[in-house]
Amino acid sequence: MANILFVDDHQIVIDGIKGLLEGEENFSGFFEAKNGSEAMEIISTEAIDLVLLDINLPDKSGFDICRDIKKENDQIKIIALTMHDNAGYIKKMVNAGVDGYLLKNTGKQELLTAIQQVLSGERYFSKEVTDSLLASQLQIKKPKTSDFIQKLTRREKEILRLIIEEKTTEDIAAELFISPTTVISHRKNLLRKLNAKNTAGLVRKVFEFGLLDD
Repeated sequence: MANILFVDDHQIVIDGIKGLLEGEENFSGFFEAKNGSEAMEIISTEAIDLVLLDINLPDKSGFDICRDIKKENDQIKIIALTMHDNAGYIKKMVNAGVDGYLLKNTGKQELLTAIQQVLSGERYFSKEVTDSLLASQLQIKKPKTSDFIQKLTRREKEILRLIIEEKTTEDIAAELFISPTTVISHRKNLLRKLNAKNTAGLVRKVFEFGLLDD
């Protein structure tokens, strides 16, 4: 059973989201904060499992609050729930350590799916968010500041793109007509080449260095 903290300075938004989640299984408690200070106070006193975090808040930005929460307890999962679909906002939240990113026009079913996936240790980005990121990668050429960027093969870039799109090993294997074992081998090579420990690290490298610009 998960305890969820809503961090948003608009009560009508909190009430609406809470209304969607109340009555659903696996949720034991709901907590509310209207700014970063209130959020950190609740986190220090309650066993919070998941934070639904807005970006525009009175005292601190969602970017800073996300970092503060992860510094306090990196086991707490965070999903950004915001109106901003700008790639710059998304990348800053990813760099701050966010586990998921949804827009406020998200429906109930996707919200529940995102929460379940993030609580299980995965990451979740809505299709609109993924599309925004990919579009920005196509439009903006970033300076490639690390030698390891040049070491990625065409196949590794294909697999990396599918990983960012939340595809499973089996999905990637089917789409590229290769075996799951081959996908796993490529993923290990990506982790090694990009000096990343896990999928979250791969995501950060993509956004930091523009690995999918080509």
